[in-house]
Amino acid sequence: MKTSFFRILAIVLFSIGILSGAAFFAAATLADVEAVFYGFDRFGYKPTSAFYCPVMIASDETGVVRAVFKNNNERAIRPSVRFQASSPSIFRTEITRLEIEPGESESLEWKISQSDLAYRNLAFAKIMTYASYPSPDVEQTCGILVLDLPGLTGKQATGLIVAVSLAGIILGGGLWLVSRPVKGRARETWSAMLTLAVVVLAGMGSVLLAMWPAGILLAAFLLVMIGVIVGHFVQTNPG
Repeated sequence: MKTSFFRILAIVLFSIGILSGAAFFAAATLADVEAVFYGFDRFGYKPTSAFYCPVMIASDETGVVRAVFKNNNERAIRPSVRFQASSPSIFRTEITRLEIEPGESESLEWKISQSDLAYRNLAFAKIMTYASYPSPDVEQTCGILVLDLPGLTGKQATGLIVAVSLAGIILGGGLWLVSRPVKGRARETWSAMLTLAVVVLAGMGSVLLAMWPAGILLAAFLLVMIGVIVGHFVQTNPG
């Protein structure tokens, strides 16, 4: 009886971890994809990884979007940076001109809040840096979830979701291993649990690293995996 209880508890905890992590990275990935197709100016510049956006902010919070520009050349560069943020009407545009000496870097920050909502719970931002020889043109977009988070900031909520997902996966997986030997059908279940855990953890990592193309592939693979697991369970437990 105790063993059966631990197995059920293991599945419940593991499911909480998987579902919370999957919902988090799917929603954040969707926000980034929506940002790409929002009506910002598009010039097809090279993407940059030096653009940092919060994954989510509270509806009463002001978030900060940051970009870092480093000059790795042997001569000074004078890039022009165009920042655009979404809006319920016409998106706002700010242009900043920089002068960066060789080996030095400059950071720019912009504020994002509920007033920048494009849709119900989504705000978008984009930077475009016009070329300053020999540095190329670059651009990047990001999507930000704007949610009602009573008593929490967006960063705290993000940390809490990641912690809940990790705790559920680790505790659920550990209880499953303790409650029954991993052989026969239990081995198949354990393999499926491991695969789900890896995909969800990788998905959350893609969000934190702002790698939305990887997030799309992982979300699609997760849906296929869930379908295969459910189908297998139904076939092996008819009626």
